[in-house]
Amino acid sequence: MSSTASDAFLELVESLEKDTHTFDLFALLRRIDALNKNNLPLGRAPRPRNEPIRLGQKPSSSFAPSALADLERNRDSQPAKLTIHGFGLFGPNGPMPLVMTEYVRERSELHGDKALAEFFDLFHHRLISLFYRAWAEAQSTNSLDRPDTDSFSRYVSSLLGLQGRSIVSRPGSVPHHAYLSQAGHLARQVRNAEGLARIIASYFQVEVNVCEFASRWLRISEDQQTRLTGFQGCQLGVDTIAGRRVLDRQHHFKIVLGPLTLAQYSSFLPGGAGNRQLSDWISTYVGIEFSWEVSLILQANEVPTCQLGGPQQLGWLTWVGDSGKKDRSDLTLYPEPCPE
Repeated sequence: MSSTASDAFLELVESLEKDTHTFDLFALLRRIDALNKNNLPLGRAPRPRNEPIRLGQKPSSSFAPSALADLERNRDSQPAKLTIHGFGLFGPNGPMPLVMTEYVRERSELHGDKALAEFFDLFHHRLISLFYRAWAEAQSTNSLDRPDTDSFSRYVSSLLGLQGRSIVSRPGSVPHHAYLSQAGHLARQVRNAEGLARIIASYFQVEVNVCEFASRWLRISEDQQTRLTGFQGCQLGVDTIAGRRVLDRQHHFKIVLGPLTLAQYSSFLPGGAGNRQLSDWISTYVGIEFSWEVSLILQANEVPTCQLGGPQQLGWLTWVGDSGKKDRSDLTLYPEPCPE
């Protein structure tokens, strides 16, 4: 256990000593399990001494007033012992006769002999640990506490086709769990403009408009350009193209973001975290079949004043004249080389 986790565990134990009855059993064991990431999860250790806490049941014939009974903190290197009320061999709901509960309670509290209670707690520790383990395995959120046992994220990633893909290797890229939060859109076989707009709007919290069938110029390589001699593709009305480029509206779309604040606007500029993450989202959702461009709209009241020695970047954050009259939408960014 790291020093930070050890300090947090000690604080948790101190809180338990002050008011044990306010804690929930499963929530408490989950917290202890999360702070003990370097060891096996509770219920999977080969021996009880390999676990951060010992579990037992308080021998009592009364009905349980709360889930937890008491915390006994050992002053030596032994782990603390947590006793509970309800689940176990003792008590009115236990499988053993009540006379056994009364006998163990009498030996423990009246005679100071805890040998029999400690013997039964060997079984209680294992039973409670397995009871917690069964609950934890059914809670998908618990897997986030320990990355090595995050099976739920692996299941969802497999459904989306992202399992085994290195999508978080670059600094500033989209976190892996952000993709999982958009599983409803990414799981679709048919990708559409509405899904892309909803993903971007949800992640960046900005207004998004996707313009389909945007126009762009495609360059024609020199050996494919129409010539009068020595070239097969020059049938009039069939495959004759005049010039070095052709207008295309089938494989290009435009994304309009905004109006944006100055901080959001700067983030989407080349080199910003928003720019990289936007490219990651589009490449994951759309793939490489389509090219795209993004137009940024800056709010009128966020337009910076142009002045010498200021921090404005020429061509990106610089406007000459009155800067507070209208939104600025004259910047278009191309993630790929700009078509000529």
